Amino acid sequence: MFKQEIFHLLTQEYSLKLATKEDDFDSVKSIRKEILLAKYQSKMLIEDEEKFLFNEDDEQSFIYLLRHNKTQRDVGTIRLFFVNPKTPCQELPMQKYGNVKNITEHTETLPICEVSRLALLNTLPEHPSFSALQLRTSLTIGLMSTIGINIFLYPYKNVFSIMDPSLHRILRRQGINFEAIGEAVDYYGMAVPYAIERRKLIQESKEILTKLTQYYLNKITENPKCLYEFIQNNPYLNHDETKLDKICHCFKQHGESIPLSLLSKQLEY
Repeated sequence: MFKQEIFHLLTQEYSLKLATKEDDFDSVKSIRKEILLAKYQSKMLIEDEEKFLFNEDDEQSFIYLLRHNKTQRDVGTIRLFFVNPKTPCQELPMQKYGNVKNITEHTETLPICEVSRLALLNTLPEHPSFSALQLRTSLTIGLMSTIGINIFLYPYKNVFSIMDPSLHRILRRQGINFEAIGEAVDYYGMAVPYAIERRKLIQESKEILTKLTQYYLNKITENPKCLYEFIQNNPYLNHDETKLDKICHCFKQHGESIPLSLLSKQLEY
């Protein structure tokens, strides 16, 4: 499978968008209900389904949707839960719900984030060039590429995730080398807590993830209004921290293919 085909798939046939409106959040809840609720209910009793599908943690997060452009159907979602000095919750979900202990040395320097709630619908439109497995793997890469997008929108020191080995292998093949920071825990099934430094993520990501980050950051700079409104409406974010004005300036000055190392230097992250 050629990298250019994957890039075309994830930018022309599918697209990523930040969830900002009620319709977006309805799509998030619908996808979570179909995929995550069924999966997690098989592991333990969930007494409050509505709270499971959307809760206070989501107000402390950037949530993205993956949309099939031809049908305008949202087929996937992912959440980047952030912690900064202003957030009401100072623990990551893996600490709060996953019983992950003794990771303070990794979490004490803020801001940080945890990638979680990745969900991709079981039924996807057939693709003429991708097998069903190739399509799911590529769309998973697309959802996880929001990590790269978001580390430029917000200056996280470390990114965390609790995941199973299959997802970890997919990410390693793309140069996202999360390192284990603890033993496997029973978190709706056995999973391992991982972390990666911001600097390492930028330096080691392979071409497809670099291109996706450049593409979607450039799309944001072409129409930043939605992101400005999202930041303004979120009580735990402020305009200056995101440096969105400077990101827009960098893309205007250097073009859509600005090296991410240069962008990071310009933003003084």
